[in-house]
Amino acid sequence: MASDIESTLGWSLGVVFRAWQEAMQRALVELPHGSRGFQILLTVANDGPPTQAALAAHLGIDRTVLTYVLDDLVAEGLLERMTDSADRRVRRLQLTAKGKSTISRLELSAGAAEADMLGSLSAEQRTALAHSLGEAATQIHRADPRHDACTLVAGALVS
Repeated sequence: MASDIESTLGWSLGVVFRAWQEAMQRALVELPHGSRGFQILLTVANDGPPTQAALAAHLGIDRTVLTYVLDDLVAEGLLERMTDSADRRVRRLQLTAKGKSTISRLELSAGAAEADMLGSLSAEQRTALAHSLGEAATQIHRADPRHDACTLVAGALVS
């Protein structure tokens, strides 16, 4: 039986997260800002052209820090900023052709790195872990209005 320290959620999450960070650093070495850049590209690829503000809220990245990361991804030719047709002050993000091919390739690299990192688990256990963590993260994210742009905007309109 694992010791009490080794069975705590915090310890477990910390060990897995550190191993994940190291695996992603190796798998995403070519990408500006590594796993952070990857999460940005993946979000833009899967959710359509978000605004910079919505992306910052969704990923929990300070907006000023996000600007620097986006600048590097744009300079690398992976993303482009577009002016929102409804509000010229708003910038939307879109993958370039290079960004689309890069994210497709890096998804495979990241997936292989995650599978290798969790290699001691069966495929069924890896799927269950990913599903459980995804469900927990989604519930926590929805419950925390600091990370939900729609709630923030609705609150501002009511005030």
